[in-house]
Amino acid sequence: MALIFQITGFKKSGKTTLTNCFVQQLKAQDYTVAVIKHDAHAFAIDHPDTDSYSFRESGADIVALSSSSQHAIMVDQGITLKDMIASLPPTDVILIEGYKEAPFPKIVMVRDAEDVATLETLPAIYKMATLRDGLPANILKVSTQAAQEALCQTIIEEFLQ
Repeated sequence: MALIFQITGFKKSGKTTLTNCFVQQLKAQDYTVAVIKHDAHAFAIDHPDTDSYSFRESGADIVALSSSSQHAIMVDQGITLKDMIASLPPTDVILIEGYKEAPFPKIVMVRDAEDVATLETLPAIYKMATLRDGLPANILKVSTQAAQEALCQTIIEEFLQ
């Protein structure tokens, strides 16, 4: 069963920066990695002037795209995190960016004291971290690539080795 680990926080707090660091560190150690990204807003994966877009505009409920190197299935319906996890091919690690209230161990990225106060009661917090100056010493500062890599490696060693 895959390790499931979250990186969460508010917009522009460093979630994607840290998630990319995790992916790079895990891949360097030959782990297989899936990333689930929560988007709190409606997003468009398809675009006008493509055949697949025209199929959806014509009323297709599901449109699948495939090539020799990748594929995508577009369904005009939301999905729960649990069902999204269950639908993934087997991997060593599933990283989840977002889904603050999910029950998995998580790094909470914060921007300021207000974020800390708002997010400190989330479930399963492993560590709160920041890219910024001026937060209390109990908030891990990861503003350099070296600090981010050290945090990622600590988690890999604690949870996977």
